[in-house]
Amino acid sequence: MAFYSIERDGYDFLFLDLLPRDVLRRAPGDKGLEFDDIMKFSQSSKPMKDWWPELETTLRANEDIVSPKMPDLSIWSGGAALVLYPRGYRLLGEWLSQFGELLPVKVMNQSDPCWIFNCRAKKDVDPEKSSCEYVDDMPLHIESIGFTEFEDDPVIFKTDFDNCSFLYCGERFKAAVEEMGLEGQSFRELS
Repeated sequence: MAFYSIERDGYDFLFLDLLPRDVLRRAPGDKGLEFDDIMKFSQSSKPMKDWWPELETTLRANEDIVSPKMPDLSIWSGGAALVLYPRGYRLLGEWLSQFGELLPVKVMNQSDPCWIFNCRAKKDVDPEKSSCEYVDDMPLHIESIGFTEFEDDPVIFKTDFDNCSFLYCGERFKAAVEEMGLEGQSFRELS
């Protein structure tokens, strides 16, 4: 079975104009949250649903795009998380909720919210397929990353090997997204 890195697809799509610092500004002060709980939420894998603030933002396009397209899914620039736009949420929201939590974001001039999928599922890399370049015993960059398939694998996940910086999936998730014709993301096969 192949595994894939989930990536943002191209330049032509709108994107959610929201960063973790925007969440930090609106986070409740009485929940004992630390700076890294929000700014490094991917690495901590802590739940956020219980304190998630009411947020409102806009969709943006890259400056030189005249007619941007509405994505169904995209990678959130804040970390290892997806943004589910209305169609993506309707088709995948319930399924994905098994592997993390869905956090609503109101979008100005849109009747339906977008949802940030905070992936909480993790998977260990296969050490035979994964390596880092080290300098003075410190990891410099990942040279390769790979996984071994198990029957109980989550359909979408992150890994501590890359500090939970990216989202990965197997064939089931990729096939479902392609079968539904969802746009806004791409899949890069891991070697």
